[in-house]
Amino acid sequence: MTKYTKEIKLAIYHEWVDDRRRGTYLSQKYGMERRGIQYLVDLIQKHGEDILDRPQQKYTADFKLAAIDRVLLGGEALSQVSLDLGLTNTAAITAFKAKSRQT
Repeated sequence: MTKYTKEIKLAIYHEWVDDRRRGTYLSQKYGMERRGIQYLVDLIQKHGEDILDRPQQKYTADFKLAAIDRVLLGGEALSQVSLDLGLTNTAAITAFKAKSRQT
């Protein structure tokens, strides 16, 4: 996925919330999948706009394992766990899982 600036992410969010623009329109305008747009909107609604100011995170092995366990053992949806944890995208947990197999 293309890396979007904070300004673009906020523009997408505000078009969704303020202008009530939705999926297909925003997807075509910004070149982002509808699923990614929905996740971005949900993330900002849950954690606030400051979530976009957070520097790239380094997660501990315990944090990663707990996230993986919530999905694999707890049966929670990948997107919901990612959202609850404030991860910038749902692929992070998939990456955690792939890296855990390598070690």
